[in-house]
Amino acid sequence: MDKPQQPDMPNTGDALIDEVRRLRREVCSQFGNDVDRLCDHLMEVQRDYAARRGPFAVVTREAAAAVAASWGEQAARREEPPESGQPAAGPSRAKPD
Repeated sequence: MDKPQQPDMPNTGDALIDEVRRLRREVCSQFGNDVDRLCDHLMEVQRDYAARRGPFAVVTREAAAAVAASWGEQAARREEPPESGQPAAGPSRAKPD
């Protein structure tokens, strides 16, 4: 099912907002305004980055680690899966006395 095209957004007078909206429309149109197609593309980019394929072939793991370290608290943190028999990490659900 085709999704209706968004009408052009009016100029807000803020160059940054206008640029972000323009880029959003451009990216959306590349994938036919289909979120599933966009998500599939982003998952492929993620796989390419992890395997250092395509444009990511020149990114060393050391360089990627240095960038990730520079992000500090902004970096997404993955929790390691618990070892068998260990509870999952997270806030305690113990009831107060």
